[in-house]
Amino acid sequence: MGCVGDKKMTNTIPREYNYSDIFLLPNHCEVMSRSECDTSITFGGRKFEVPVIAANMKSVVDEKTCEMFARINWFYIMHRFTISLTEFYEYMSSRGLYTSGSIGVNEDTYQQLNELKARRWSYDYLCLDIAHADSPKAERMIKFVKDNFPKTFLIAGNVATGASVNALENWGADATKAGISNGHVCETYRASGFGRPQFSTDLECCSAATKPVISDGAASCVGDICKSLAAGASLKMLGNFFAGFTESAGQTIQTENGQLKKEYYGSASAENRSTNKPRKNIEGKRILVDYKGPIEPLLQDIRDGIASGISYAGGFDLSAFSKVKFVSATPRNW
Repeated sequence: MGCVGDKKMTNTIPREYNYSDIFLLPNHCEVMSRSECDTSITFGGRKFEVPVIAANMKSVVDEKTCEMFARINWFYIMHRFTISLTEFYEYMSSRGLYTSGSIGVNEDTYQQLNELKARRWSYDYLCLDIAHADSPKAERMIKFVKDNFPKTFLIAGNVATGASVNALENWGADATKAGISNGHVCETYRASGFGRPQFSTDLECCSAATKPVISDGAASCVGDICKSLAAGASLKMLGNFFAGFTESAGQTIQTENGQLKKEYYGSASAENRSTNKPRKNIEGKRILVDYKGPIEPLLQDIRDGIASGISYAGGFDLSAFSKVKFVSATPRNW
């Protein structure tokens, strides 16, 4: 036995699960063909084709990426880095598309929101996007947005416990984003020791929530999307999935041996910091991913995989995942 401060260390540490630890159990199939399965989701009063969203990261989405997703009726959230909320609002609304952006919690965000208010512009969706949203600054910003933009659907994150979900909902968030330290380019666990396996995060956060939850992080295949839905998530946010394509926002780089790569980096990485900010609180990294060509094949794989999941779940639409049972097992090396 050892102790940290006044706390005794015990062996009663609860078991937690990642997606690779979990298998979904199939139910009786109700459809004649997977084409009968409806993958659409209604979120914030709008209907979208699939319960999937590209991560609001600077190396994943930009204006053109967001425009593409809006035109094919997928949900999107623009990132918040070196972006003018008013300029992006004008860009999307002038094209007759819905508006969805990200905000922080510091003074520059209040200035941008006040500029929107002065113009009487209101986003359809805003996402308060910080590393740890169970905090006084997040509470203040959530209340400010709901007081000044009551028609805006406000997502807030990230969190990793049911108690934090309850806090954000009580402050006024219309949905929460759950997941800490599970992204492919996230270094929070290595930098601080904090984090939580994503499937357990999904289970607890969705069980505690009274409003939608977006599961953020850790997916390595379409099956993991289905697992997040079975755990209760309304949408799954994907970063690494959407990196490396022609339409992805990361810079394209040709290596010395002629291979094409694209940048992918975390929001808390040094690469995402503006040049006038000091290097501090670095909890993300930069990697190069293979250039993958046009994104449409991936979009089709996601549609098909979720439809297949619905058929195994024993239903006709996403509600089928609510009756799926799951078991834990030794991860299988597929």
